[in-house]
Amino acid sequence: MIAKPYEQKTTHVELRQRAGAAAERQMAHYLDRKFSQDPDAHVLHGLRLENRERPEQDGSPGVCQIDHLIVHRLGMFIIESKSVTEEVRVRPDGSGGDEWSRVYQGKEMGMASPVQQARRQSEFLQAFLQQHRQQLVGRVSIGLRTLVKVVKGTDQRGFKNAPIHLIVAFSDKGRIRRFDGWKEPQKPFPVFVTKADLVPDKIGQELERHRKGARLLGKPQGDYGLWSMEAQEAAGVAEFLAARHVDRSGAPPARLNRATPNQYSPPSQGKPSGGGVTAEAVCKDCGARDLTARWGKFGYYWRCGACGKNTTMPKVCPACGAEGRRGDEIRVVRVRKAGPKYFRDCKACETSETIWTEG
Repeated sequence: MIAKPYEQKTTHVELRQRAGAAAERQMAHYLDRKFSQDPDAHVLHGLRLENRERPEQDGSPGVCQIDHLIVHRLGMFIIESKSVTEEVRVRPDGSGGDEWSRVYQGKEMGMASPVQQARRQSEFLQAFLQQHRQQLVGRVSIGLRTLVKVVKGTDQRGFKNAPIHLIVAFSDKGRIRRFDGWKEPQKPFPVFVTKADLVPDKIGQELERHRKGARLLGKPQGDYGLWSMEAQEAAGVAEFLAARHVDRSGAPPARLNRATPNQYSPPSQGKPSGGGVTAEAVCKDCGARDLTARWGKFGYYWRCGACGKNTTMPKVCPACGAEGRRGDEIRVVRVRKAGPKYFRDCKACETSETIWTEG
């Protein structure tokens, strides 16, 4: 009898992780297609933030992982992406909350509430931005200052009143069933629980309500239209968040509309000394742009002239979300150098872009 070679079985956890990654790529595709040409919208995928001023119980920095974030001059949208191959169910829990479960292979199993998960992300993000409000935004424009001060009690925008919309997006092939009359929360803004392909339209509807509210001076439509940023400020917020993305691999979050955010430079940061051409070219430790391209054991990276730390050149394709990891048999995404230019090539979607040019 000939012994068969050992075959490593894929665990249930690994299958769930793959399905989750696929759901995030699907959602990223819909968002990229909708907003890639919108100069007021900036999309970040897989954003991970740490905040030492909001520590965990063990004293470590507080952590927030956001699947997809849209920073728009009229507000922000957090999209929590979930994979479901069969059915997800939600019921009221009897105390004003929600109770979730998913059906897999005919069995119903409990799951954490993605609405509450997105709400915690919103609270973290709002507090994180509020800490840096003076750097990122100023006072309300003169035309709206009196109205906003009457309604909100202050004309200093900050981010306490910034609209942060919550959306829970399930993969297209799954089913969503609401039991016992459960409905999504509606205040201060509607929470959407929907299929991934419908998310861009939901966002568009909410943005239109903000635009309409902003036009009706003296006639506030709830919280719609009372808060906004200038186009450069929205780009700066997206730039700020991307620069503070923390990931073990050192890869920054995927970004769209790089040309617009790249025009913004926070006052305390240096200009790119090495000729960087994308908003991803920032030090992951201090956010500075005083970078020099280098090559080492683990590939191409930037050395920061401000703090001396290294930042791996990004190996995440912004077009399709594919990743290049060390040890992959097939290098789906890789960084290469040709003359003074550094390119990121993606075999998955057959794209190539310049991420750095030596000065």
